[in-house]
Amino acid sequence: MKAGMTLARGYRKGIFIGVMAALLMVQLGVLLFYGNKKAGFHEDEIYTYYSTNKTAGLFVNDRQWMAREDLRNDFVVLPGEQFRYGVVKQMQSWDVHPPFYYYIFHTACSLFPGVFSKWLGIGVNLIAFVISYILLAYGVYLAVTQRDFDSAEERKKTQQKGKCLAFLTCLAWGFSAAVISGIMFIRMYQWLTVFILLCLNLHLRAVKRKDFRIRSFLLPVMVTVFLGFLTQYYYIIFHFFLGAGFCLWLLQNKKFRELAGYIVACAAGFCGAVFYYPSCLSHIFRGYRGTEAVSEFSDASNTWERLRFFYGLFDDFVMNGTLSWWLLAICLLALGIGYVRKREGKKDGFFNVSIGLQIFACAGYFFTVSKTALLLGETSNRYQLPVYGILLFLLWYALWELISQTVEALKRTADERILVGVFALIILLTAGSALKNGRVFFLYEEEKDIMAFVRAHNQETVVVFYNDASPDNIWRLSDELMEYDKVYLASQGNREPITDGTITRSERLLVYVADYEDKERCLEGLLQVNEKLGGYEAVADKGMWTLYEVHA
Repeated sequence: MKAGMTLARGYRKGIFIGVMAALLMVQLGVLLFYGNKKAGFHEDEIYTYYSTNKTAGLFVNDRQWMAREDLRNDFVVLPGEQFRYGVVKQMQSWDVHPPFYYYIFHTACSLFPGVFSKWLGIGVNLIAFVISYILLAYGVYLAVTQRDFDSAEERKKTQQKGKCLAFLTCLAWGFSAAVISGIMFIRMYQWLTVFILLCLNLHLRAVKRKDFRIRSFLLPVMVTVFLGFLTQYYYIIFHFFLGAGFCLWLLQNKKFRELAGYIVACAAGFCGAVFYYPSCLSHIFRGYRGTEAVSEFSDASNTWERLRFFYGLFDDFVMNGTLSWWLLAICLLALGIGYVRKREGKKDGFFNVSIGLQIFACAGYFFTVSKTALLLGETSNRYQLPVYGILLFLLWYALWELISQTVEALKRTADERILVGVFALIILLTAGSALKNGRVFFLYEEEKDIMAFVRAHNQETVVVFYNDASPDNIWRLSDELMEYDKVYLASQGNREPITDGTITRSERLLVYVADYEDKERCLEGLLQVNEKLGGYEAVADKGMWTLYEVHA
């Protein structure tokens, strides 16, 4: 009998793993589809390549030709220069970011020296996606099954509910436009998601198993703090609120020894990160992003505006504009169930410690990040992206419990298969509508035509007029400029006529001009030194740059 039960549990576990693996494969296929559609880069993505793989720095010299290889070499790892993590660390110390994500990205680039490709960045994010998917599913299961069981039947029922909610949460998370966009964005936020979910899972497992040993809990927590903080500074916000809730729970249960050990482990991880990367202190307290964040957080007048902005992002790019309706449904169901339970004298709720910890941590993170993050339109999704999976779980968990209790109040038995089917259908319709409406960003599909134009004219004479105040902005054009055999660099501030023979004799020029007040002067100067040229027209607006075709 016991052997049969063990076999049955193994069979059910195998089915669950198979279903989750199949869902993961489908979602990876969708991500590869969108990865193939990605045609351009955000300026921060270009900076990822540059700050990770630079060889000697992008030197911009006035009135000088730059070959394709010279430009490309500052965005790729050159043969013989692989795995130079010290250089990566030094580069980030000059900016405002910690280095661990860049170590990961540099490793990927080092495996393919000399290659500049979007797939290197997307591939790194896909690895993080798979890890996050597993952590999210496991975390949901831990949270749902956290409480003690009175019977084997109750355990079986709760475990089944945990599997159902794990499936639904991963279904909604992996198909959401915001998460797909995050994979397309070649920055550190998907890896921040990994460490936030890992941090959460360690705490949920400790609560469930009452296991606070050094090897199984304290040491992993210390390592997670170290790596999470060195991936993105926002990690510490989530850990602070989660840790505060966890400490209160330990105090409530009079686990003073465990509390002391936990505080020491967290402090050791944080201090170790600061010791390894002391630049983090200047980034946070003296860097332009740190001081800006403090200023925004201390300004109480912007609180409602910022919260509404980030609520709108989650609503638009994860829930496709339906979030308010779901929250209304939760409130109405909660009021109804609360009334029934009060009338029947029932006091037990469906929020266990694990659920409470997640609510507290997410609320603290969402509020703090909303107050401090940059407001960059739809691209600001990246700052809240690490907690979107947890928020989705909390939403579906609340709906599941309230609907189940409503059905039970009607003297009926909730059918889990029906609930899963209905929720899955709603999730797929919501996600599908968002994807159909083009809510995936960081693709820059409009760049396809521009890149096609560039590749068709890669033998043309190319001039780049840069702004003297920001000459390094040339790297924003790097993916295009790499297509040309060579480009001629010229300062907008140098008013001396260009005398280079190639330019003065060309019958057509492609000219990139930094958006500056004297763009027309630069173009007119080319017409004056080349009698074959008679006019110009804009080909593409590049944000900080405009591409012109100068012709006879």
